[in-house]
Amino acid sequence: MMSLPEKEPMPSVIPPSSRLTGAGQDPSASLPTPQSLEPLIALAGARTRTLLESAARHFGLATPGVEIRCDLRGRGAGQVRRQAGQLWTVRYNPALLARHGEDFLARTVPHEVAHVIAFHRHGPRIEPHGTEWRAIMHLFGVPPTRCHDYDVSDLKTRNLDRFPYRCGCRSHLLTSIRHHRIQRGQRYLCRACGQALVPAVATGSD
Repeated sequence: MMSLPEKEPMPSVIPPSSRLTGAGQDPSASLPTPQSLEPLIALAGARTRTLLESAARHFGLATPGVEIRCDLRGRGAGQVRRQAGQLWTVRYNPALLARHGEDFLARTVPHEVAHVIAFHRHGPRIEPHGTEWRAIMHLFGVPPTRCHDYDVSDLKTRNLDRFPYRCGCRSHLLTSIRHHRIQRGQRYLCRACGQALVPAVATGSD
């Protein structure tokens, strides 16, 4: 069980004046229009940076460098990727941010920030939603749920080709996105054995 330093107050989610719906209101009546998405994107970026700074200060870490983008498509609410060096990319889904503004800021943003802090503090071999990540979610005062429960039935999923790779302990199927990144020189390490993933040699069949 991981122990945490004495907890300092975490920042509030968003000020009441920024909330999208009020008690007793029909949420569908308050969905933001495309014109109002830009303020939500700004709030998501500000909340991301505030939580990063607060968590880094709490653990005595340097604040991780992040690139915040709101361009994630499909049914995922958020995504974290590590770039070269110590820079991280945090991506949010603008369609889900538009539909679920306040809840998205309250749950999805801390979820992704907790990933950045957990990997920054403990290294890349930890489980994405393991003890370290859950402890940071508790620090933020947010339930450590692995997946969102938003209705995404009308959102399209992306069909990506898969490419076979291997490491020292198993086989992997990588998306075309990661495959092309490796072709350009990026490296991916297996979380189990720590070895770099390399293309699997195809075996012919009669």
